[in-house]
Amino acid sequence: MSEPAAYSGLDSRRFGIRVFRARVDTLAAASDLMRFAGSADVDLLIVRCPVEAVAAAQLLERAGGILTDTLVTYRGPTSRFEPSPVLSPRVRLCQEADRSALEGIARASFASFFGHYHADPRLDPAAATEGYVEWASSALADSSSVVLVSETEGRLSGFLTAKKLDAKTWEILLNGVAPEFQHRGIYAALFREIGWRARLQGASEVLISTQLANLAPQKVWTRAGLELDHALYTFHWWKA
Repeated sequence: MSEPAAYSGLDSRRFGIRVFRARVDTLAAASDLMRFAGSADVDLLIVRCPVEAVAAAQLLERAGGILTDTLVTYRGPTSRFEPSPVLSPRVRLCQEADRSALEGIARASFASFFGHYHADPRLDPAAATEGYVEWASSALADSSSVVLVSETEGRLSGFLTAKKLDAKTWEILLNGVAPEFQHRGIYAALFREIGWRARLQGASEVLISTQLANLAPQKVWTRAGLELDHALYTFHWWKA
């Protein structure tokens, strides 16, 4: 029988503690998880829970879990994506020579992010930011990932990473725009381009997620025909 939570080596190395991750969908699963956490060598437990599983969420709260974000996931067809008529910014595949600039954009754009890592006051925010930098950079070595960058005024201005889940579905995972280039339609251009590339390669749908409070990109998604698919609470539980 498998354990109700999985050890996260990446998170553990990043923060210097023992971190486990889990998802619970029922009250019984939440109860099993908390029994495991109480007896195992765990410093931090990161738990995702569907928003409709109210009883499970309430148990996590009673056990001392803190709500750190609400993740919303959208799904939509690639048939709505067309080649962008906009010539600026230029969007292209990321190359190895772009790695340093890619990491710099990720570091700047996620420094004040409000995801679950940054929302937890017990976690080092600088280490949390570097987690997103590492996530963006590591996609360059993943054969199932696509990394796009945008060029504006001769400089890299933004990036987007996506993963081919299967022949049907691509998941858009991470994106950022350099602070000095924000509010200029760069994110929308990257989003349109990845949807078009997925369509050209035979994918019929895209998935994408963000925090509930991150409204601007959700407006871009709905204009492209994506619809809200599901939502998850994220709880952090610390062993005292």
